[in-house]
Amino acid sequence: MPQDEIKLIIVYGTNKPLEVKPVESIEAVKLGAMGLFDVPASEQNSYILLATVDGKEVQLDEAKTVEAYHLHTDQKVTLAAGTPFGDA
Repeated sequence: MPQDEIKLIIVYGTNKPLEVKPVESIEAVKLGAMGLFDVPASEQNSYILLATVDGKEVQLDEAKTVEAYHLHTDQKVTLAAGTPFGDA
């Protein structure tokens, strides 16, 4: 795996790895995660990503980047049903 990529573990019933770049947006990561589980991109506004950041589970803001959350290789990120920030 190139140095500029990290492997997140996407949790959605089962766990699957997803290689991402630190500069990728959380929205792009979510679309990649949905693709791993054959969830259509048209369902994008029905899903969120959750991860443990600084010891607390938080909903990841899609406008931010992987780097902004300091996500690291083998970190678990949960794909969950929910409404993204700003799409209430």
